[in-house]
Amino acid sequence: MSRLTFLILASLFLALSASAQITTPPKGDKQKAKNAQVQIDEQLAYQYFSHQEYEKARDLFQSLYKKTSQNSYFQQYTECLLQLKQFNEAEKELKAFIKKNPNQTKPLIDLIYVYTLDGKSDKAKKQFDDILKHLPENFQSLKGIGNALQNRGLYDMAITLYEKGNKLLDGKDNFNFELANIHQSMANYQEAFRYYFIELEEKPTQYNSIKNRLQTMLFYDVNNSITDEMRFALLKRTQEKPDNLELAQMLVWFAIQQEDYDIALAQCQSIDRKTHDQDAQIINLSGICLNNKQFDIAREGYDYIMGKGKSSPFYGLALAGTINADYQKLKARNNTDTKAYEKLSKRIDEAYNDINTNDLTKLTVVQADIMAYQLGQTDKAVALLQNAINNVGNKQDRAALKLKLADIYLRNDEVWEATLLYSQVDKSLKEEPLGHEARFKNAQLRYFIGEYEWAESQLKVLKAATSKLIANDAMTLSLVIKDNLEADTLGLELKRLAQADYRIYQQREDEAVVLLDDIIATGNDVSKPHAMFRKGEIAEKHNAFEEADLLFLQIVEQYPDSYMADAALMRAALIEQNSLKNKELAGEHYEKLIDEYPTSIYTAQAKKNFRKL
Repeated sequence: MSRLTFLILASLFLALSASAQITTPPKGDKQKAKNAQVQIDEQLAYQYFSHQEYEKARDLFQSLYKKTSQNSYFQQYTECLLQLKQFNEAEKELKAFIKKNPNQTKPLIDLIYVYTLDGKSDKAKKQFDDILKHLPENFQSLKGIGNALQNRGLYDMAITLYEKGNKLLDGKDNFNFELANIHQSMANYQEAFRYYFIELEEKPTQYNSIKNRLQTMLFYDVNNSITDEMRFALLKRTQEKPDNLELAQMLVWFAIQQEDYDIALAQCQSIDRKTHDQDAQIINLSGICLNNKQFDIAREGYDYIMGKGKSSPFYGLALAGTINADYQKLKARNNTDTKAYEKLSKRIDEAYNDINTNDLTKLTVVQADIMAYQLGQTDKAVALLQNAINNVGNKQDRAALKLKLADIYLRNDEVWEATLLYSQVDKSLKEEPLGHEARFKNAQLRYFIGEYEWAESQLKVLKAATSKLIANDAMTLSLVIKDNLEADTLGLELKRLAQADYRIYQQREDEAVVLLDDIIATGNDVSKPHAMFRKGEIAEKHNAFEEADLLFLQIVEQYPDSYMADAALMRAALIEQNSLKNKELAGEHYEKLIDEYPTSIYTAQAKKNFRKL
């Protein structure tokens, strides 16, 4: 071989070696390429699965599992087999996996699920019985098995597991919440309640958690079926366990939710006879009754506290409460007997000696109201309030007194004095209920005097107020202004409505009716239903129930799309139920409200009233 030939061959060998080194990737790069391919295959497999292309997904997940031995790919592979109803293949694969991984529980549950889907109930039972024989005495492990059963929809087995788990743990821990949840999801509400109440008895600290769960159930109870079952279960359990205070408190809470105030008060009194610590709750409950016009029940609660004597720290509040309840009852019945109000005023004067300074405000507000609105003693009422404002130290009490003083000023056309006081309360308690009330009253005042833009700006903020009553009132007044100005940009109809509303506020109802009749005769389709509604309210106040009922139903019939229609239908139903005693017709009105005005703020109350009927 010549030297030249040798050099040529050597050069070729070196070039080929260099080429080989360039084209053969290092070991690390091979692994990166493999991982990248796994990621691509995984994305594609999940895409196939989401598009229900289960055969393609099955093959890819099987390949991925063989390459990586990751359990997640095996689980997806068996899911594909189940979707394709390849139960024999799924059984075979699961058994092989279980043999390799004897300590994993989920594949055992998946095998039971395969047997269940394939109609092999005997095999499913045998497999589950085998699991029960080897249960760990560990809460988390047991819960993991239970969750796996629930996730596969094997609820009866999960119930059996948790019940056995309760026995195994023997009070160290329990699965009452889990059992209640399963029964709840299966609509076995009596069993769900039973386990909730067992949990409450065993762990009183869970009171708020259980109450919140029950509250959620009530929230989603469309046809009141759950509510009725809850009432039955709670009453039954409290009768079985009369000495359990947490159950008794739960019954009080439930009764308040359902507005069964007589039951709530009776239960509170029963608890108090055992614990002697329910005074605050009874006072609070009596206040709720008063706000909901349940005057006799409120009076009973206040009387109960007064019966404990003047040594009770709540005696003054209870005394003020009894007087307020009697006054509100007289007003609700539109009682015009001056002697009845004089007698009540005298009771207040006598009560001042028995009431602590901190409890005087409510009584002073009631006394001023009686003087100004019932006895025609406006100057005395103003002097009483001004004196109290100058002497009270509590900011909340001063605000309540100022609100009442502003109301009296507005009633007597002293507009600027009224708006000044409303503004002071609004500013001092901006984000508190009394501050919201002051802002609403100020907006209402501006509506009365025709300053609609200013009123609307305040009402817009109040629609989000924490107080539901204020928010609803703000929404209603805002709609009055907005809808009337859209129908009549000059605001002439709105001005007439505002004048009538102001007369009603001032208790000059004869003048208001004249204005309302004029609107009903000559107004437009927006102002007319509003005027009819106001006239219906006046008629109802003066016990002309048939006239009021007719006016409310005319609104529903003639202006079904008016923002007043649902409120009018509710008022008509209440009149039929409570005053005209026509429960059948009241029921029809409630049904109409529920069906035709499902988003109304009155729908929930209509459902409750309909159920009671």
